[in-house]
Amino acid sequence: MAKLKFNHIRHTIISTQKSTTIMPGISQLLNNRLIGKKFSSAVSTMFKREDYKLTIHDIVFSKWRNLIRHNDWKDFNNRKERVRRYRHEDLPPQRCTGLYELGVGVIGQDQGQNFDPDNNVLGVYVGQCVDVRSRLQDYGRRGGHLPSGLYEDIFSEGYSVFYRWAPMGSKWEAAAIEGMLLSKVDYAWNTCSNGERRHLELPKKLPSL
Repeated sequence: MAKLKFNHIRHTIISTQKSTTIMPGISQLLNNRLIGKKFSSAVSTMFKREDYKLTIHDIVFSKWRNLIRHNDWKDFNNRKERVRRYRHEDLPPQRCTGLYELGVGVIGQDQGQNFDPDNNVLGVYVGQCVDVRSRLQDYGRRGGHLPSGLYEDIFSEGYSVFYRWAPMGSKWEAAAIEGMLLSKVDYAWNTCSNGERRHLELPKKLPSL
């Protein structure tokens, strides 16, 4: 995947789609404009990421890939044969600076079932780092820096963890775009400018997957 330049991504992050409703464009809001109307710099509209399955900035990310199935950790700890803690074969093929999203979704019992990420995954976290592959490995092995309760709540309901990512040219570029997203999009598992984590709200959305 070619390196994505900051300006290209900034103009690509235009809007998010919820059913047939278009979420106001992120870049428009940053410029204090919304559907032709002027807004003051004090506008603080935040959009909950889990409310929107499809986003216009989907095109800068890879497809959603499974990182941890809901029963992987339990089966691994129970020493079940040929079970891994996470899906290492689905990780990025090389170490690279990038931006990534974690998502929560459902996979059918039939392993051959067609998986439609547009309808089966909700984005819950956005992050960036100098080595996305290693960061994802850490999530898969022990949950990374995120509280274990986030995973336990999801796994207990039969949902799995997914990720998607976009390579960046530099750590600065990745951090700038992450900051842009967090200034307008409220991810349930993020804190920072998003305030408290909202993982307890996710069960209300997950049954619709």
